[in-house]
Formats: sequence, C-alpha cells, structure tokens
Amino acid sequence: MLLTNRMTEAPSSGPTVRNRFLQSLTPDEFSALRVHLKHVSLTRRMVIHEENKLIEGVFFIESGVVSRVVRTQVDGAVEVAMIGNSGFVGLGIILGTNVALHRTVVMIPGSALRIPSADLLELMRKNPAIRDRLLRYVHFLMSQKALIALCNARHGIENRLARWLLMALDRMDTDVVPVTHDMLAMLLGVRRPGVSEALKEFAAHGIIARGRGALKILDRQKLQDHACPCYRQIAERSFWQNVPTLHTHRLQAD
Repeated sequence: MLLTNRMTEAPSSGPTVRNRFLQSLTPDEFSALRVHLKHVSLTRRMVIHEENKLIEGVFFIESGVVSRVVRTQVDGAVEVAMIGNSGFVGLGIILGTNVALHRTVVMIPGSALRIPSADLLELMRKNPAIRDRLLRYVHFLMSQKALIALCNARHGIENRLARWLLMALDRMDTDVVPVTHDMLAMLLGVRRPGVSEALKEFAAHGIIARGRGALKILDRQKLQDHACPCYRQIAERSFWQNVPTLHTHRLQAD
C-alpha cells in the first residue's frame, strides 16, 4: 500500500519515529505521547499480548510484522489481523476492555514504541483528538479482520498466500520476507505441503526466490495477479485515506 501523504519536518533531536500512525499525529498531539514512549525490541515468536490477559501496554510498531491469532486446542491457530509499521497493538485499551481477546505474536522481528496502558488512557481522556484518531485505526483493523476471515473461508491457498505476502511487503521496507513454510501454514490455517507446493509454483514463474527461512519477492505485479480481491480491498480500506499529512516526529534524545 503506497502512501502519498505529504510529509512535514520537525526540528532535530532524538531518533526519528518510523511508525506511520504516530506520524499521523500533529506535533502537539505527539508531544503529549512522546515522554511516555519507550523503545522495545520485538523478537520472533514473542507474545506481546496473551489471550484473556490484561493489556499492560500499547505497542506502536516501528519495524517487523505482528499477527493477531485466534486459536483453539483442537484446531490450532490462524491469523485474523496483520500489523506493521502503520499501526499498533493493544486495541482493548482503546475500546475500554483492558483485556486481550486474542493472542498477539511477533512473526517478523523488529521494534516498537511502547506506552503504558494507564498513560495512554489518561492521554485519551485529556485529548479527544488522540482518542478519535486511535478509534479510527481500530475501525480500519476491524475491517481488515473481516476481510481476512472471508479470505480464509473462500479462497485457495495460492490466492491467500499471495495476499499474505503482499500485505507483509506493505508493512516492511524490504522485498525479503523472513518467514518459513511452517509459519505460513499456521497463519493461513492450512497444511504445510500445500504452502510448499504454492511457493514452488511461484518460484517456477519467477515471482519469488526461495532461501533458507526467507522469501525474496522478484515480481510484485505477478504476485498481485495471483492474489484474491481481498488484498486490494484491504489496501483500499485504508486508515490513511483520511490522513492528508504525515509529520516527522523525533523521540527524546538519550
């Protein structure tokens, strides 16, 4: 999903914020959050929020890919939402439940800016504009979840796999996706041999190059040709359609 939003510059101080949701905040809005944000590393398979547990912090993703997964003891887990450097995790805090309905897991390592839940709740109370911006993103993510549910129920492995890879690309700054066949099978709710066969076909058509624990996307347009309509609908129902300007914010210097 290509962003065409106009960027504004901020005075130099600490490291530049890479999360696009935070970039959508005005300088005054971001200033209210800035003092509470702490940089954290996201390692593969790290559980950010556990199902039915209190949400102690909200994470604005700076890099990497995080998945919300639904699971049962009988059927295992399947992905219902994907979050990258355009969004955040910890929706329960925004909606006032304070408890995670689903497990949130890091699939592709990266980093995030964490704010304690209590601090964000207080900021939302004092600043309705921040609260409204957070709620608009929640609405977008709910739409994404509905489309992924439809995709998992109606479309074939190749279509769903292409959709997943394209979504991952949109949330990263590279054409190399560090993901395994087993991980993709779990996220899509399918058997590993089906994923391996689909990737073999993509490689044969020059769409991807397979490596150990990673896939390199060689031809994005061909990958889009294999994706189901769900990918375009997810991309078009974007939070960013109503964000005309992105701002270059900086964290406090150490």
